[in-house]
Amino acid sequence: MKTTLRIFRILFKLLLLSYVTVVNIILISAFYVLLLLIVEWVAPSFLSGLFAEYSFAHHLVYSMPFYLVLLYILYSLSPLNVWIMRIKEGYKPLGGEERARVELLLAEMGMERKLNIYRNKDARTNAVTFGFNTIGLTDGILRAATDEELKGVISHEVGHISHYDFVYQVLLFSMQSLGYRCLYGLFLIPALVFGVIGNLVIAVAPAVRFAVVGIAKLWWGLYKLLHHTIYGISRIADVNINKYAEYRCDTYAVRYGCGEGLLSFLRRLAVAETVGGRPSFTEYIMSTHPSTEKRIERLEKLL
Repeated sequence: MKTTLRIFRILFKLLLLSYVTVVNIILISAFYVLLLLIVEWVAPSFLSGLFAEYSFAHHLVYSMPFYLVLLYILYSLSPLNVWIMRIKEGYKPLGGEERARVELLLAEMGMERKLNIYRNKDARTNAVTFGFNTIGLTDGILRAATDEELKGVISHEVGHISHYDFVYQVLLFSMQSLGYRCLYGLFLIPALVFGVIGNLVIAVAPAVRFAVVGIAKLWWGLYKLLHHTIYGISRIADVNINKYAEYRCDTYAVRYGCGEGLLSFLRRLAVAETVGGRPSFTEYIMSTHPSTEKRIERLEKLL
């Protein structure tokens, strides 16, 4: 049963990535065609002259959307993007006693994987992964977690690295952001043209103002419908896959022999969460993490 569920989750993740890829290629291609139409309208002889002078230009121009998607994917997975993400979150290399402490814990865990451990000044208790071998620990978790708890947290994050969850997340987010920008452009450019023409028409014939405003609202209503539909499908699938990934990484920590430490940390986290108040139903449904209580129940059964 577990093997079947795992295969289903993998297939579901691949289907989601395929769906996002297809949708983004369609949006990017449509936006690119719109730009080409504008170029041909503004400078009719530009493309024909370019094709006549350079034989490879025809192929390059009309296949550009696919190269854009490929370059965006390569950038998203590159060390440069990992570095930028880490810098944005304020993560810096560990030093002094903290470095010695973490290195000792990794040695006690028998961690053979080469890891780069960073920290930032965030007072919240949190840990994240970047790329294929980087873990970020907040100042809050370094101060609050005991050694055994920190082992559990690190092993959980190593589970994300071992299952390449970062690759999936970055690909999904990057392609969604690129596609949404193109979708916005598809509606924004015609809207600007429509706005200019509409204002001229209203100036000449004020009686058509109601019709122009109605068309404008309908146009942006269509944009919002497409945006929310695409985002909703992607988000719901992504949330469910992420929740499964958290359970899987908790299991990874147990198999690594650090389950008790992770369980202790989650119990203290649950107490802190009750002080802050329970999340709303919408927040719970759209959260990328399962509830701490459910993770605790599952860990207790595994242990």
